[in-house]
Amino acid sequence: MNCRDKVTGKNYLLWLAAASLLLLFCLPAPGRAGDVKQGEKIAKTRKLGNCVACHYLPDVESPGDIGPNLVEAMAAYGPDDRREVTQWIVDPRKFNEHTIMPPFGANRILTDQQIDDVVSYLYTLNKKK
Repeated sequence: MNCRDKVTGKNYLLWLAAASLLLLFCLPAPGRAGDVKQGEKIAKTRKLGNCVACHYLPDVESPGDIGPNLVEAMAAYGPDDRREVTQWIVDPRKFNEHTIMPPFGANRILTDQQIDDVVSYLYTLNKKK
């Protein structure tokens, strides 16, 4: 008897339920809605996200210019790209191993909720052009 023979009927349903729960709790939830106002606060506050140290953001005194202008950068991203935008904040080394941008999620600088908030704020930028 092989493993496939053992996973039938009732056992299969239990296995499927267990696998579904594992996926539900272990995979990141793409597209979670974040709080735009909180995201703006995190991005613009030098003691929180500190995005303004390296990036241009609107309505900030002395924004940085080491990194890309985030208003211009966000013009390239649509709603279907939310996972990629999130990944840039979670761990930008996935896209550029030599980046100086901190991995805010991987190093637990920001919580998952704070990252969702920042991403939601970033998606408002392409409307401010």
